[in-house]
Amino acid sequence: MEENKSIANRIMVIGCPGAGKSTLSAQIAQIRNIPLVHLDSIQWIDDNTTAPQATFDAKLKEEIQKKEWIMDGNYARTLALRMECADMVIWLDFPRSICCYRILKRYVKNKRKKNPHGNPDRLDFSFLRFVWNYKKENDSQIKSLKIKYQEQLHFIHIHSWQELKEFMKKIKSLP
Repeated sequence: MEENKSIANRIMVIGCPGAGKSTLSAQIAQIRNIPLVHLDSIQWIDDNTTAPQATFDAKLKEEIQKKEWIMDGNYARTLALRMECADMVIWLDFPRSICCYRILKRYVKNKRKKNPHGNPDRLDFSFLRFVWNYKKENDSQIKSLKIKYQEQLHFIHIHSWQELKEFMKKIKSLP
């Protein structure tokens, strides 16, 4: 039986913090019934402690070898490694003003709650600067990896909520 190449079994969701990676990943995981991996859950031991790089890398390599997954998170250092194993990359590329607004909204909404994905919900200048400069500091790497892996990856570049809605309609209509 020939495998349907239009259906991805290993999906990466990347983009600026606040773009909606975790939300989208959870929706797709539920629709497609595939395991969801939050890279923040691998990286963060608790609100103040991150895993050593070797531990993170070992857990990541274990996850990407599995038959099916949807994985959300940036972790630029590991983008190429994950793309080597992925079937599809979904790049949420929304304006930084929207991402900053969503981060502020999330922070206020969840101020007294523990983040279920492991990373602390902190709002400080260095994090906001990272978000503000995300596009300038990450776009060239993502675009270069897109070109490098274009033969093996289905690359979805989403710029607006309308494009995201249209994409989700397609995902929901797949067998």
